[in-house]
Amino acid sequence: MTEEEKIQVKAAIEKKIEELHEEIKNLKDMTKPLGLDNAIGRISRMDYINNKSVNEAQLVQNESKLRALHNWLAKIYTSQFGKCSRCGNHININRLLYMPESTQCVHCAAR
Repeated sequence: MTEEEKIQVKAAIEKKIEELHEEIKNLKDMTKPLGLDNAIGRISRMDYINNKSVNEAQLVQNESKLRALHNWLAKIYTSQFGKCSRCGNHININRLLYMPESTQCVHCAAR
């Protein structure tokens, strides 16, 4: 991977980290407990509980992506950067630009 490609991927990682921080902040707000003093109907409360569980799952997934991005950012100038964690081949630059949290090449990820 060339130095220019590393700079592109680093920018994509930093952008994705910013987006995830904002999304995580919003998800934390949406998963706060609803007080009993809020007067909503039984059906609305059930919808809230369902949506809360979906948002909590998304929050866990986003936090995992954020950890993966920080790990990639720490490895950006090492020999491990851009290599598949499974087979050791280089990950396509377009894959890293589109999904900067990717740790596997397309072939290994499809398995």
